[in-house]
Amino acid sequence: MTRFDKAQLVTFIRSLDRNLEEPLSVVVIGGAAAAVGYDSHTKTADIDVFTNLSKSQVRHLSEAAKCAQSETGLAVGIGHTAVADLPFNYEDRLKPIRGLKLRKTTIFVPDKYDLALSKTMRGHPHDIEAIEGIHERHHLALKTLVDRFETELLGEAVADPRKICLNVAMVVARLYGFDEGKKLAERWKVPAPQRSRG
Repeated sequence: MTRFDKAQLVTFIRSLDRNLEEPLSVVVIGGAAAAVGYDSHTKTADIDVFTNLSKSQVRHLSEAAKCAQSETGLAVGIGHTAVADLPFNYEDRLKPIRGLKLRKTTIFVPDKYDLALSKTMRGHPHDIEAIEGIHERHHLALKTLVDRFETELLGEAVADPRKICLNVAMVVARLYGFDEGKKLAERWKVPAPQRSRG
């Protein structure tokens, strides 16, 4: 599966914007939000749209995406995600992506903590890479990350609480050091993350 970097995604989004028949406002999550919204060095195969769109909006977006794929030669997929594990009040903190010079499209992304936590829920290697990229460019404060997880995601997420606690402890160990991850694992009564070698 081909994955695309920020520059390619921006090229595709600008082409998609040119080919839209009517203005559209969308929330983008996942790797595309990390790459385009937060300059993470991650690559992604698609753009995950987390917005309730009407049938006509879905049709217009799909048609514009096909035109953009043809125009740019980039086979970026557009996915309509119905379910995502995001902190409870994430809507209140959505941020518009600026600087893309779009005329018809307004793109919102979750704030950096909400996006990092949503990527943590799955915890796949490319998700961790995206989180590390966000942290490198836009420092994530440990206390804010953990507080938001405990108050707005733990108990609300669809996933198994022990699994997501383990994922958060593992991400914290990667970002802030093994000892910080171990402390959280002990607090949440999950296995301590593996100490990184090297």
